[in-house]
Amino acid sequence: MANSPFGAPSPQLPTLIPGARAWVNAVGLILLLLAWQYVLTEIYEHIILLINWRHVPVRVWYVLLLLALLSPIAVVAFAHHWMHRILDNFFPETKLPDTETVPGTFPGIMSWWQGLFGWVAKLISSAIAYTTLALFLTDNALSYYFLRFFTDGWNVWRVVPIIIQIIIAAFLYQFEYAVNQRLIAAARR
Repeated sequence: MANSPFGAPSPQLPTLIPGARAWVNAVGLILLLLAWQYVLTEIYEHIILLINWRHVPVRVWYVLLLLALLSPIAVVAFAHHWMHRILDNFFPETKLPDTETVPGTFPGIMSWWQGLFGWVAKLISSAIAYTTLALFLTDNALSYYFLRFFTDGWNVWRVVPIIIQIIIAAFLYQFEYAVNQRLIAAARR
């Protein structure tokens, strides 16, 4: 039980209560992907709707939809890569080991892992946030919420799922950090 992630913190396994690193990652992830969602929405409204796509095969639509769904992986991977390159210049003492960084403009394997994990964390946190809202709102309030969500600008009901997403993403990042530390400790034995 001493090594259990749900028990008391032990020297081998950090606590699962999110630390500052997990909160920064969660806030950065949710805000970055909200901005990317806004960019994709603007592209859809201003470019794709202006083109006559009735004669385009359905397969092209499927490929575009798949690219739109998977694009956050690349966005997070490039953001992770470039943030580490910029921060390594200003704070060289926090630099990652050379095995985890790749010089150049294209992200390495660790950045792609962060992209994939960020995408999954966003999906899981969004599912939990909207399920939580569905559990606590009545049917009339839920339909009113979704009607206002898609028609109005920013209001308090748009902020509630974002806060829930940040909390869930922070716990997911802390869990990933705990598993990572556990694997590193096991590899050193």
